[in-house]
Amino acid sequence: MNRRAEIAGILILACTLLVLVSLLGFHPAEEPTISQYIRIQNPMGIVGVGIAYSLIKIALGYTAYLLPLVGFVWGWVFFTHRPWGPVVRHTLYFLASLGWLALSVGTVQVVFYPQSHRALLVSGLWPSLTATLIRDFAGLPGLLILVLAGWLILARGYFAANFYTPFLWLKERYQSWRQRRADQRAKQLAEEARREHTEKLRKRLETRFSEAENPQSSSGTADAPEELDPGEIVRLAQSGERKTDREHPPEPELFPPEPEMEETASADEIEVGEMVQEKEVDLDAVKGRNRPRRTYQLPTTDLLVTPPRIDDAQNKEELIERANFLAQSLATFGVEGKVVNVHPGPVITLFEVEPAEGVRVNKFVALADDLARVMEASRVRVIAPIPGKSSVGIEIPNRNPEIVYFKSVINSEKFAQATSLLTLAVGKTTSGEIAILDLAKMPHLLIAGTTGSGKSVCLNTIICSLLYQATPDEIKFMIIDPKKVEMSLYRALKGYHLLGLEDIDESIVTSTENAILALRALEKEMDRRYNVLSDAVVRNIGEYNERARKKKEPILPYIVLIIDELADLMMLSAKDVEQPIARLAQLSRAVGIHLVIATQRPSVDVITGVIKANFPARIAFQVATKIDSRTILDTPGAEKLIGRGDMLYQGPGSSEPVRLHNAFLSLDEIEAIMKYISQQPQAEELKLASIREVAVTGPGGETGGSEDELLKDAIRLVVTHQQGSISLLQRRLKVGYSRAARLIDEMEALGVVGPFTGSKAREVLVDESYLLSIE
Repeated sequence: MNRRAEIAGILILACTLLVLVSLLGFHPAEEPTISQYIRIQNPMGIVGVGIAYSLIKIALGYTAYLLPLVGFVWGWVFFTHRPWGPVVRHTLYFLASLGWLALSVGTVQVVFYPQSHRALLVSGLWPSLTATLIRDFAGLPGLLILVLAGWLILARGYFAANFYTPFLWLKERYQSWRQRRADQRAKQLAEEARREHTEKLRKRLETRFSEAENPQSSSGTADAPEELDPGEIVRLAQSGERKTDREHPPEPELFPPEPEMEETASADEIEVGEMVQEKEVDLDAVKGRNRPRRTYQLPTTDLLVTPPRIDDAQNKEELIERANFLAQSLATFGVEGKVVNVHPGPVITLFEVEPAEGVRVNKFVALADDLARVMEASRVRVIAPIPGKSSVGIEIPNRNPEIVYFKSVINSEKFAQATSLLTLAVGKTTSGEIAILDLAKMPHLLIAGTTGSGKSVCLNTIICSLLYQATPDEIKFMIIDPKKVEMSLYRALKGYHLLGLEDIDESIVTSTENAILALRALEKEMDRRYNVLSDAVVRNIGEYNERARKKKEPILPYIVLIIDELADLMMLSAKDVEQPIARLAQLSRAVGIHLVIATQRPSVDVITGVIKANFPARIAFQVATKIDSRTILDTPGAEKLIGRGDMLYQGPGSSEPVRLHNAFLSLDEIEAIMKYISQQPQAEELKLASIREVAVTGPGGETGGSEDELLKDAIRLVVTHQQGSISLLQRRLKVGYSRAARLIDEMEALGVVGPFTGSKAREVLVDESYLLSIE
């Protein structure tokens, strides 16, 4: 192909050179029909005469001298093997421009030199005849318009020239000039009104000075002075203080006094709602709660702190005063609106503002930070507009926020009457209504928030809510705590609610290696449960347990996986963590396995698209930026929360998040609950089966029978560092967990490392002299 292209390039260059020489040797008197007895002056002979005659006299006129450029370009493209795709566009525009240039020259010849033979030679026969034909049919203006339009089209197509931009620029300049004239005119009118007002004040003051000097009436009688009202006496006294300096009267006020503030709205104009007061019940007195359940008794509410009585709640007058101040503040910033409703709550108060006609709602959103300043609040959240209403919601924190206690939530009628074993006592809504959620309907929960925003307290309320609802036979927990300190209190649940794993010797999983093992084991347990449900011909765990209770057989307990900090696991081994979490989230609902995952860094590399798609229920505490809020909720708003349990909850199928206040649960209360549970008789401990065969086989099913090509490198690392650790191989060899586990197992078979010892690194059985034998 390269040889053919070079040959084609040589032929094109040769033909182009022939045409160029023919054009340069053109003589007007020579024609193709010239007699053979006449000497031909064209260097290319009769062929050159024919080429020059066809291109110059007939086709393009003197414009034809530009035509060989096309041939030289194409010959060079083929000869040098350059891509010819872009050259096609330039060639087409060049040929079109040559034709239109010839037509333009023909137009000049027809208009200015219609009888000139030399001018006809310059333009060519065909362009001249075409221009003449267009002039005869459309007239001279039509010919000129057509030629101009053609050049504009070529310029727009080739150079991408935008002819509309100059018109826009002229329009903007004209509008700017009109605006400056209007501003100058308004300024002049204001100056004139100011001068007129000043002149009126000066005349009024001079009149008062003259009346003060001649207090007698104009009749000239010596009667007693007429009585004046006290206000007039004060004004005359003030003007008389300077009557000794008549030649320099006091300067009058040039500006009128500021108008008085508009009348504030009355109590009848603002509808102030009452905070919801939920009916309290005694959870311990609920029928059937204290019956013996295999000798295990649920925790009592006496272990929790009783909420104190708060008498300094916001009264109606205070709320109306804040509503009026909010309306005046909005008017100060140029946004007109009227507060129509006030909804007080335990932590924040929602003010419904009806915007004036023509006011856009995005102006309220832009004023959030300014309103926080003038209302002396840490943060202000704007709901623009409130769903289903024409008003805008402005949520302002209370000056004295209440604490939502965990005991007040679980002692509510809603929690006491809940039938689901996975009922969560979350807290209260912004209006004070008790908020409970059902984990079985979520079916998984994703939590995000910065440090100190209430994320760990939320996990504590979730765990303790389930402890107050179900026995160890009904609910089991698997807790993964990479930080090692947040969930340490729940070690007391070992033998009760905590799941055991044969490969892990710690009750609360803390290391990344054990976390991966726990996730794999839970994944295997999910597959086992699906086989059990399939054999029993039921669709979900609820139907299976109902049938098992009727037959008085053991039930399948719900399993709740708690991960306190997902970011740490994803940073160390993202691939080995993401895959089991995604699979559990997709399939585990029917078999009673539910995930509650928390992270303080809601970035896209932690909450990946695969994980996020399988967690429709999400809770966002206070975050740093709008980007973090969009990552967790797909909408801004979490950056405007005030912290300390203030959160936004977005349920499955909901497009708008709901603001809630998480219940507070102290460490003393958790310790009391753990102590109470540890005094109960232990049930039979449930342990998940070993997954060592999963680590040897790998997630894809490939066997480990053949020796790994990295085995020698792995042996060198382990012997050199005297540490038989899977994480060491992952970091140094850049491999996944499954392959590193296979390498350790192969080294165990070779006698390099000892047997599995739980979470500790395996013992290395050889020294560095062993490395010489494998070289």
